[in-house]
Amino acid sequence: MTATLKEVMGAETAALVDAVAASAQEIWQAGLGAFARAQEDGGELFGTLVRDGAQLHQLTQELAQDKVPDVVAKLGRLAEQVGRQATGSWDTIGKIFEDRVSRSLRSLGVPSRDEVDALRREVEALRAALPERPPPARASAPKAKAAAKQAPKQRAGSAKGPVKAKGAQAHPSRRGV
Repeated sequence: MTATLKEVMGAETAALVDAVAASAQEIWQAGLGAFARAQEDGGELFGTLVRDGAQLHQLTQELAQDKVPDVVAKLGRLAEQVGRQATGSWDTIGKIFEDRVSRSLRSLGVPSRDEVDALRREVEALRAALPERPPPARASAPKAKAAAKQAPKQRAGSAKGPVKAKGAQAHPSRRGV
């Protein structure tokens, strides 16, 4: 009387397989029917879609022609704003770079442009305060050079002449002397 689990599962499984097969058959038949109808009505449907598309295209072109000057003006203003912002950003970046380089140079002890200009002004003022001196005579310079060339060269602390290094041989002309 009581059915085993195997028998119950077998009957339910068979019913499920039959239901899935019937559903698959219906889906296949619906697909074939849709395909056949699309072939029959396809030409007419395609023509309708082309006409609707052409009308929509003409309408959008008319609307766009009315809006083009406004869009161009807006884009021009937007480009101007972006240009101003970019210029401001580059100016800011340049200022930051200059400040950092200036700080680095100061930390290394390099004087600033203002400090160099101040020193230049001080040197000019000191030069202006000095009495004028005549330029040195150039005629005495060649005589001093000639006298320096004629003086014999001697080593410091040696009155006898050049000192030979240890192990050095005498000049061949002085060997027998």
